[in-house]
Amino acid sequence: MTAVLAEQIGRPDRARCRVHRDAELQAWHELLASIEGDEWQRRTVCDEWDVADIAGHLIGQAEDVNRPLSFPRRYRKAKRVYPGVLRIDAHMMVQADEHRGTPPERLRTEFDGVWGKATRRISTEPAVLRRMSMTVNGFRMNLGYVHDVLLARDLWMHRDDVCQALGRPFDAGPYAAELVAQVMYDVIDGPWWGERPAVEVELTGAGGGTYQLGRGEPVGRAAVDVVGYMRTLSGRDDAPAVTGDPAATEAITSCRMPF
Repeated sequence: MTAVLAEQIGRPDRARCRVHRDAELQAWHELLASIEGDEWQRRTVCDEWDVADIAGHLIGQAEDVNRPLSFPRRYRKAKRVYPGVLRIDAHMMVQADEHRGTPPERLRTEFDGVWGKATRRISTEPAVLRRMSMTVNGFRMNLGYVHDVLLARDLWMHRDDVCQALGRPFDAGPYAAELVAQVMYDVIDGPWWGERPAVEVELTGAGGGTYQLGRGEPVGRAAVDVVGYMRTLSGRDDAPAVTGDPAATEAITSCRMPF
């Protein structure tokens, strides 16, 4: 299979981003409806969070979209409550904190309500607002990118976290290949790949594909499960099962980026 040059992928338009987001919201609606009893307290790969905390964090993400003052309030609170934690991570911890202890039925209702409003709002927000930018982990990004690309990715990756915690198979969904392609584009478009050599990586499984990361002639090729590699890139798993040329294997397993 011919490798797609990751640096040439580009961005989907707003309408397509809403398709991605709405598909994830439907998948989350079904997942939350299926969680019972003490499954809400199952620990997840996300450090201190259980399943209910991830739902609370995601509700907080939508609230930050819907309420203009929510993000700066939580950002200030994060610095005060978690002074030793990376600010954006502390912000997400505050989102989960503020919903901890919410009964499951209310978590389900609030999730559907705030995300229904958020996805409509994102689709109609004015261009001047979308051009507003922020710096996260030293990387500058505008609000349109956060809302269109990162929120759908966050929903997708956390859905895998919850499925893992529950011991259930993860259905990557009908648009997984497009979400993953955006990750591969970001690896190259941002500072994350750095000075690593050009390589080809075959991402196997639903949502996979073959990509060239880096510029110039590839030094080798490696293969890895697509969801497993997303876990690795996001810092969830430092030991993915990768096969291929040593130089390519080293390059792809050592790269990390914020999700």
